[in-house]
This record gives sequence, structure tokens and C-alpha cells, in this order.
Amino acid sequence: MSFSPNLFLANMNAKGGPAKPSRFEVILPIPQSVAQFIEQGILEKVLNLPSVIFDNVEDAVNNVLGVNQDASESSTNYGGATITRYLALQCESAELPGKTLATSEAKIYGPIFKVPTQTIYNDITLTFLCSNEFYERKLFERYLESIMPHDTNNLRFPRGSGRGDGYLTNITVIQYDEFIKKIYSVELRDAFPIGIAPQPLSWQDDGFHRLSVQFAYQRYITKYDGAYDLGQAAGAIFGSKGADLLKGVLGKAESAVRLGSQVGAVGGLLGIDKSIQGTKLAGAVSGFANKAKSIGSSFGRFFS
Repeated sequence: MSFSPNLFLANMNAKGGPAKPSRFEVILPIPQSVAQFIEQGILEKVLNLPSVIFDNVEDAVNNVLGVNQDASESSTNYGGATITRYLALQCESAELPGKTLATSEAKIYGPIFKVPTQTIYNDITLTFLCSNEFYERKLFERYLESIMPHDTNNLRFPRGSGRGDGYLTNITVIQYDEFIKKIYSVELRDAFPIGIAPQPLSWQDDGFHRLSVQFAYQRYITKYDGAYDLGQAAGAIFGSKGADLLKGVLGKAESAVRLGSQVGAVGGLLGIDKSIQGTKLAGAVSGFANKAKSIGSSFGRFFS
């Protein structure tokens, strides 16, 4: 059978077209034990400005929705969401990790054959663009220093004595399609940096500094969610506060739908009159929830 360009294009388009390696994002939370020793420079203060401005708006909306921020746990139990967002923007290149099966030779009868013995996860390398503050190199040098200080050479415990005292983190690498839809993502469990690549200096080079950092990890978990990342779209405009606010509104809408169903069910158990009242209340609550979800869906279609 001869090669048909039209058949090849139809085959690719049936699966949404070719995936592009440029559509990616790396989420690298920094542990508290590392973040607390990092000075908040001018660049980080500027990056944190959208979140600061959005605080008052978020508090006002949360008061209307009845969301208790103190009771809800942060999306990441790490040092700084601002640093994480900054590194996601500065990460120029990454890689989806690979793994291999270690084998050993065995022989029972006849030819020798191989049997798998364990899984080997390969290290990954992340490359970051460097700013004029050299913030990226200072950050990861401090990270390595927190693992093993140069003056004592005493290795820090990986998980520390308390929450946030260790140096391990979970890195997420996300592959998107053309419309900010997650088509594949991996979470590197218990990751930490093991090396910083040299940065060459030359009078002939008028380009940008790039910092390559190598990470080791225990294992990775593959996630196939296929959802549109509304949080990323909101975060790109309003910062992390906008992303958290949108997630809170959508979560509140789902809770309202469940509440409306429960009220209607209880009304049915208590009697006809209360059933009618409960049904009306359930319908009102469900209507509000569906309206909130409709707004969220419209928001998603706008960015897609």
C-alpha cells in the first residue's frame, strides 16, 4: 500500500493533531525550609503585586460565598506560591521523565532469558532563563545548601522533624494541547536537586544566561485527567489569588448542588407541605449553583 498524505493527515487529525513539546508547564513548589532563607528581592515583590492587589477582591467574594480561608488548606504546603509561579514562567525547557526495567538473566531449561527485577527512574533536567538579579542561581544554590551545608557537611533529613522542614518536593510536569487542555501530566514524587550545570562566560556571547538543574526523585505517577486548566488561565491574568478564587467558586457551586438535593430529600420525609418548601428551596439553591457553573464554563470557553 502506497503512502497517502491525505490518509496520514486524517489519521493525525482524528486524534487532535500532533502534540507540540512547546505546550508545557512545570510546577515546582519550594519547601519552606528553603524558601524562608531566600530574600524577597525587587523582582519577587513585583511578581507578587497582582496577588496583593487581588487580596481585597478575594476576601470580599469569599465573604459573600461564606468561604472560610482559615479552614481551607493551601493548595501547596510549601514555602511560596509566588516563587513557584515565577519558576513556571522562567522554565524554558523540561522533559517528560523516562523509566526502564532492570533485568537479570535466568535459566531454567533451554536458552537464557531475562526477567525484570526493579524499576529505574531516570533523572530529569530543567532549564531556567536567568534574570539580571541572578535570582534563579541563588535560589537553587540555596536549595542545595539546605540539603548539605558546606560548613558542616551534615546531611539534612529528607522529610525533616516537622511539616515543611525537609527538602523533598513533588514536581508536576504538564503537557497541554493547543487550548490549555491537559492531555498528559506526571508528578515526580520526593524530588530534590542534585546538581547545577556550569554556566559558560564569553565576550563573544551576547545571549541570555540559562541555568540547568538536575533533579532526582523516587518515582513518578502518571495522570490522565484531560481537563481544561481554568486555574492556569485565571492565574495568568490575576495571579495565584485569581486561580484560587475561581476554584473556590466552582467548589462552592458543587456544594450548593449537593445541598439542594439533600434539602429536597429531607422535605420528602417530613411531609407534603414541607416537601413543597424543601423542593422550592432545593430548586433555588440548585439554580444558583447551575448559574455559577455556567459562568465557569463560559470562562473556560473564552480562554479556549
